Amino acid sequence: MQGERPTSEQIQPFRLKTEIENMIKYGRPLTLNFSRKDKDLAIEMRETMLRMYKLSIELEKKYYRKTTAQELDVELESLRHLVRMASEKEYFGTKYAPPLSTHQYETWSRYNRTIGNMLGAYIKSLTK
Repeated sequence: MQGERPTSEQIQPFRLKTEIENMIKYGRPLTLNFSRKDKDLAIEMRETMLRMYKLSIELEKKYYRKTTAQELDVELESLRHLVRMASEKEYFGTKYAPPLSTHQYETWSRYNRTIGNMLGAYIKSLTK
């Protein structure tokens, strides 16, 4: 009907920002504990999370949202690869343990999957 206000379920990107905040609260302290030789990976992960957060704010404030949502999707995919890299032994050699444990990788991956599902549904709603 005309004149009705959208329900809170119809306004998705703002739940997305909250979920990204939760992921940063989980992931940032983990990256601060990376060893000195893995600082470059930790810095890149933190910067990617911050770019995702800034893009979610842009998504909330912009009128043309499709491009911003696509940029956020690319950043999320980058973070997924970085998290996977930080948990695989092959990248660090048999002598050293990876910076992220299996449990930490699984938990972080759940955050990424939730954000990805929300973002995918939002992008799908934009293309209708």
